[in-house]
Amino acid sequence: MKYTLVKRGHPRYPERGKKVYACAQYEKTLSMDELLDYIILHGSAFRKGDYKAVISTIAEAMADKMAEGYKIDLAEMGRYYPTLVCEGAETIDDFNPDKHIKAVNVNWEPGEDFKNLKQKTIFREDLTRRMQKEALKADMEKWNKEEE
Repeated sequence: MKYTLVKRGHPRYPERGKKVYACAQYEKTLSMDELLDYIILHGSAFRKGDYKAVISTIAEAMADKMAEGYKIDLAEMGRYYPTLVCEGAETIDDFNPDKHIKAVNVNWEPGEDFKNLKQKTIFREDLTRRMQKEALKADMEKWNKEEE
C-alpha cells in the first residue's frame, strides 16, 4: 500500500504543534466486476453472475433488516449496524423523529479477515507526490525571487 506523509496539527490543540502522519494513497476504486474477476481468476466454482446475484440479494436484505433495527453479522466480513444522525431537541416532548433524525448511517466493525490487515500489508512511500510538491515549492520560490 502506498502512502504519503503529511504534517498536521490537532485543531483543538494548536499549541501541541504539528506531527507527521501517513495517508493511504489508493491505486483506484475497484468495481464489483473487477473484484469478481479477481475472485474468478484465483479459482472459483461459481460464475460472475452467481456472485452478483448473491451480493445484490444480501445488500437488499441487509438494508431491509437494518431499517428494522437489526445488526448484521457476516462472520469474517464483520458486523454492519445502523446509527442515527440526529439534531437535539430541547425536551423529550419536543422530539420529533421526522424533524430531528437527519439520516441513518451504516457502520462497520471489521471481522477476523480485516482485523490483522496491517500484518498483510507492505507499506511503501509514494515519493512521486512528495517530489512534485518539492518541485512546485522550488519553482514558486524561484518565481518569487524573480518578481523581486
